[in-house]
Amino acid sequence: MNIMHRSFSRCFSTFVALACLLPVVLPAPAAAQSLLWKIEGKGLTAPSYLYGTIHAICPDDMQITDAITDAIGNTARVALELDLDDPRLVVEMGHFSFMPDDSTLNDLFTKDEFTFLENWFRDSVGMSITPMNNIRPLFLFGLLIGKTLNCTPKSYEEVFMAMARQQGKETIGIETPQEQLAAFGAIPLREQATMVLDMLTHMDSTRAAFRVLTELYKKQDLDALYRFMLDSGIEYGRYDAALLTTRNKAWIPRILEIASEKPTFIAVGAGHFAGEYGILNLLKKEGLRVTPVKN
Repeated sequence: MNIMHRSFSRCFSTFVALACLLPVVLPAPAAAQSLLWKIEGKGLTAPSYLYGTIHAICPDDMQITDAITDAIGNTARVALELDLDDPRLVVEMGHFSFMPDDSTLNDLFTKDEFTFLENWFRDSVGMSITPMNNIRPLFLFGLLIGKTLNCTPKSYEEVFMAMARQQGKETIGIETPQEQLAAFGAIPLREQATMVLDMLTHMDSTRAAFRVLTELYKKQDLDALYRFMLDSGIEYGRYDAALLTTRNKAWIPRILEIASEKPTFIAVGAGHFAGEYGILNLLKKEGLRVTPVKN
């Protein structure tokens, strides 16, 4: 998995943290909170499992429990948001990573902003952004995530893929690269650029936000995670429809089909779980039994 591939798979979590640099009011947690859920009913011959991931986390904070291991062991395959084993993925990401119409970062940042950005990357990341002058700003987030977390991050997706390979199981994707890229493309380039600047100029706040995000995730508090994403100081909520709601609705018939074909361990971002249009509620509306598994 090359650096651009890793960059994209982790940028969603970065957007989550950037959206929450200002204090938020979190609701009381629901009675049943879990990252792992069993899907049954509606003619399914065997249960499938749904797990909420965080796309970048420090290794010391990663928790692969016996319940997760058992769920993967008791299913026939693993489904992620994207089929990360698909060789076409890197090619399609590569095409999308470049800005349209020969635009460059110089067009999005002022001269002083670009100089600040270049100096920051040279001093902290050890690389120049000049060779990446025509890259979409959102792809810069993946290069910054390690500095933000102060560690070499891991992703649950990578771990689940490794477990599937070890057990000789297939890995599939729920959505196409074009669909996921289009969702992130809903955020205007200039706003992506503003997010990068906010991240770097408020790095202490960004790191604090990531710490809060990680703790909420480890507590498996789905409602708090959802509010953490939506209560934004930079209007992240404007893109809730593209990044969450529209994708959740599109995923439901696909999850039903996947679970009907064979028992599957399905792992997607935990931010997709809660809320009226979260996938847990949407699956229940389809008549499925969705119950938390002690994890």
